Amino acid sequence: MTRIRMLTTAETAERLNVSERTLLRWRQSIPIIGPPPIRIGNAIRYAEQDVNGWILTQRAKGKA
Repeated sequence: MTRIRMLTTAETAERLNVSERTLLRWRQSIPIIGPPPIRIGNAIRYAEQDVNGWILTQRAKGKA
């Protein structure tokens, strides 16, 4: 079974070098701007592979 590492909002914000508030605004925008959030119960998490993939996509667009 594949294990997926999940990141908290704080960990994701630190990895992207943005504030937690910015990450919150991104996930509330339509369409979502940042990496896709995952709701687990009352918690918001981000799959590490999704965050890494999003970073690579931004680099490919010349935005990073």
